[in-house]
Amino acid sequence: MKAILNHPTLYQVYQNAGGFFGARVKAVTDYLTLRPGMRVIDIGCGPGYILRHLPPGIDYIGFDIDQAYIEHARRAFGHLGQFYRRYFDANAAREFAGADVVMMNGVLHHIADEELRETLTNVRDALKSDGILFTLDGCYREGQSRIAKWLLDNDRGEFVRNRDGYDQVLSGAFENVDLVIRDDYSRVPYTFIIGISRKQLRS
Repeated sequence: MKAILNHPTLYQVYQNAGGFFGARVKAVTDYLTLRPGMRVIDIGCGPGYILRHLPPGIDYIGFDIDQAYIEHARRAFGHLGQFYRRYFDANAAREFAGADVVMMNGVLHHIADEELRETLTNVRDALKSDGILFTLDGCYREGQSRIAKWLLDNDRGEFVRNRDGYDQVLSGAFENVDLVIRDDYSRVPYTFIIGISRKQLRS
């Protein structure tokens, strides 16, 4: 399964079949307000299909370290945004500063705590003062479906956390972190956690 998901088209088929991509679209629709002219940085953009569901006229910049995914994204969606095969490091944060939103869909659970803290600091630096980090990941929780737990146990990401684990790493870089757990987003039993993190406390 993990080898199959390395192919961009098969990865998207899997995401669609299980309702995982649909969950991503629902979460973005439910928890983000995007408008033309906004700068949106998508870290871990994969093959770029989320662009079909974002408003036209946004300044979209996608990052991924998978060459096949980025090549696919450039072919299919290069007319809608920019795509880079590189890590989102401090240099990238300076180069693309002024973001209204940074998205990390299905990314946090691929990164160990120490490295993730560094990445989140770079994200914070790239955001405007009122900018938002939007995250979506699988999440362990008590009482979840055995199928959901099995899928999380067999995910390509080795750092699936529970709510407290995600809160801890996000709160290390952001003053205000709101987390929501959803079990109703995919066709198969699965537990998602959505994070909305802000640089400043809301008044």
